[in-house]
Order: sequence, then C-alpha cells, then structure tokens
Amino acid sequence: MNDRLEQLTELLQELPGIGPRQARRLAFWFVRRDRQWVGRFAEALTKARSEVETCESCRRLFPAVDSSKQCSICANDARDGGELMIVERDVDLENVERTGAYRGKYFVLGGTTSPLDKEPEKKIRVRSLLQHLGNKDNSIQEVILALSATTEGEDTATYLEERLRPIMKEQNIKLSTLGRGLSTGTELEYVDKDTMTHALNSRN
Repeated sequence: MNDRLEQLTELLQELPGIGPRQARRLAFWFVRRDRQWVGRFAEALTKARSEVETCESCRRLFPAVDSSKQCSICANDARDGGELMIVERDVDLENVERTGAYRGKYFVLGGTTSPLDKEPEKKIRVRSLLQHLGNKDNSIQEVILALSATTEGEDTATYLEERLRPIMKEQNIKLSTLGRGLSTGTELEYVDKDTMTHALNSRN
C-alpha cells in the first residue's frame, strides 16, 4: 500500500505547481474515491491522451476528430492570416478567443524563459516559430507578442524580439505588443474580457 502511494505521490509531483505535500494529499484523495470514479477518470485521461493532437501550425492541442493535422482556427480560411499572435500557453489562446476581439491566427510557445536560463531555446518553441515565419507561403504582416505582464513574460518578449528581428526585417513584418491594459504581474490566463479587448486594441 505504501509503495503504491509513494509511486502515485511521485507522479502527482510532476504536475505543474504541485509540491510534495500537495501531491501526498492528492494521492490520499484519489485512493479514497470509489473505484467506479477512478475508472472513469483513468478512461477520460487515456482517451484525452490518445485523441488530442498538437496542431502542426500553431502548436495548440486540439481534438483530432479526423485525419487533419491542423486545428479549427488554423484551418479556417475566414481567419486573418496576416496577423499572428504569439501566446505562452493553450489557456492564453482560449482566453483571447473568448473575447471575440481577435480574428487572426496564433502560435503557442509552450512556456516562458527567465533571465537565468542558459539555453532559453529549450524552454519555448522558438525554432518552430522561426520556421513558421520563414515559410514563403504564409501571408503574415504583423506578429503580436501577447505575453503575460510578468518578469518571465517580459524576458520572453525581449528574447523573442532579438531572435525574430532578422526575419521580421527580411519579410517586412511588423512586430507589436499588447497595450498596457494589463497591469504588471498579470498572467494572460486570468485577464477579463474587457481588459483583454483594450490591450488588443491599444497594442503598439
């Protein structure tokens, strides 16, 4: 019993934001649930892992209902292909979508960098982003850095500006950032609709 609890605790510690004590509490919580619920949970997790894919264009997760390699946003010709918004995570993309104020396309970095990172390119999908921007078939005219107003978000924006500058100049692509409707320390995931709309409209 203890060995199984230890194994479960170690796995739960791999979840973002979960420390040893929280993982231990969660482990006890899980084993106290009835077996039917645990079975449904395990089935839902297994299906999500097998049926959710990563979009080959924007790198967001999406339900792969057919053989398509693109999510519904990237495959939608009605979206403005001239605008590309760079966000940190899938939840940030979803928050922007809820505002209805943006009709362009996206790229999900997969995280942020920090000033202490020796190899920041391993923390975010910068190589994939450069390949995406370098594709001669795209019609991108503006790249919008929609990153959180945190130390990590600002460091990531600075790093991206340095890496993107040559290709932006070569392709004559405008680089903009969200307006300061966002207060310092704000994570994009928790920004309300009105603030996000203002930040989009006042980008510079």
